[in-house]
Order: sequence, then C-alpha cells, then structure tokens
Amino acid sequence: MIEVKRAFVVLSHTGPLTPDFPLADLPGSAGRLDILCRCATEAFLLSHGIRRDVRLYFVIRGKLLVRLEGRTIRYLNPDERSTAALIRKAIAAAQGARPGEWVPSTPGIHARWGDLAHVREELEGEGFSPYMLEEGGDFIRKVTFPARAAFFLSDHRDFTSEDREALAGLPRISLGPHSLQAQTCIALVHNELDLREAGWTSVT
Repeated sequence: MIEVKRAFVVLSHTGPLTPDFPLADLPGSAGRLDILCRCATEAFLLSHGIRRDVRLYFVIRGKLLVRLEGRTIRYLNPDERSTAALIRKAIAAAQGARPGEWVPSTPGIHARWGDLAHVREELEGEGFSPYMLEEGGDFIRKVTFPARAAFFLSDHRDFTSEDREALAGLPRISLGPHSLQAQTCIALVHNELDLREAGWTSVT
C-alpha cells in the first residue's frame, strides 16, 4: 500500500450540505464548489498521472467532511463538472450516515458528518504534522518539514474564529507576499516539496 506523505485540508465556508445543486452553476447555486473542484485537480493530477501519496479533505461549513485518497481514487478528471459530480455523490452518500461513520461513495472518496477538529485529530493520530497556510506565517522556504505534513487552508473566505480555535497552536506557513487562491496554494506547496525531494533545492 502506498504511504500518504502529504495531506491538504480545504475549508469550504459556503459549500453545499445536500446533493440537490446543479452542476451547471458551481460558483453560484453550489456555493463556490468550483473552488473545491480546482483544489482536487491541483492536489492530485499530474500531466500524465495522479499523485498517489496525497490525501485531500474538504470541510464543508464545519459540518460535513469529504475525504479523497490518491492511492485509490478513480474517475478524477481535470474538468470541474465531473469532479463536482464525484463530490455530489459523496455528499449524497453521507445523508443517511451515522455520526462519525465514513461512508464510501466512489472509489477513493468517503464522506461523514464531522468538523474541523475531527480532521485534525485523524491526521495527528496518523502521524501527520499539521500547518496552517496563511499570510504572515513563516516563509515556506525557511521551514523544514517532516516526512508527513498536512496543510490547512481556507477557501475564498478567511479563517473564522471557530476555525482558528480548532487549529489553535499550529505553526503558520506563508507562500509569499500576496493572498493567493486556494488551488494555487496547493500547487505551490507541491512544487516546493517536489523540488526538495528531487534535491533541486533546500531550506535556506
């Protein structure tokens, strides 16, 4: 079994909690689900393959969790509409789930009712070191990361006070002087860690 080395947790403050949303209006009626779709693309897709050692969580409105596993995921394509359909199936699968129960939808995707604290607990329990991606943190190129790192980031909205409470004590990491879109943050973290693993750069 492939070991998961990197995890990303994207907080969605406006995403849907039920599957009754149209795939034709992801930025509007689906509560900016387009952001989550782009994050999935950047988290997993390479030019000619999939990153199998990556896990991605969506925390939707602090209530619903969707987990995507690179080592087993299937049917993930670059277009937002098909990715949104996968997420919609996961949301539908969770509707009748008991609290705390991960329910499978399509291969590599599960959903459950839970909050941000549950995700942090799960990751730390598996040996991940978690970080917050936020402006004003330590510049990523000056930080040494362990073998298993998890990165928490927000959607088009800032972290709320409730988010910060659940993530209290985590080190903050910055990717540069400007506020970037969530999917761009994921791509930049991947690139930085890829360069280090290939020996092209090192922490300064």
